[in-house]
Amino acid sequence: MTDWYIEQVFAARTWKLRKEVFSSKGNLSEVMLDGDFEASHFAAYSENEVVGVLSLKRSENDYEILYFAVHPDFRRRGVGSALLRYTVQFIKTFNGHRLFVQMDVEHQHFWTRNGFVPVKESGKPDRFRKIV
Repeated sequence: MTDWYIEQVFAARTWKLRKEVFSSKGNLSEVMLDGDFEASHFAAYSENEVVGVLSLKRSENDYEILYFAVHPDFRRRGVGSALLRYTVQFIKTFNGHRLFVQMDVEHQHFWTRNGFVPVKESGKPDRFRKIV
């Protein structure tokens, strides 16, 4: 049994956790993206607090993860993998075919464990995709 749940949210619900995880200065402008309001966003909640977020954009039948973060206290508890599974179901609902992510190489194990493979033709060692 988990102590968290996932739902689709507006962009603003992702900003606080993005800021905590990614921003060195704590500036909101550092974590807001061009196209944030057109993107799809998902949040994992525990006791009404956002503990994980995933933001993605669509381009025809492909999707790209823009932001992905899990609060340090909730890492290695399945939150990140659950967010990915939820997102893949969302993509399938809208007839998406592929999900891409550009990530730090030190996180490669997480992505490969969740079904992502390197995109060799991209020429970027940190670009991975999953066929949905």
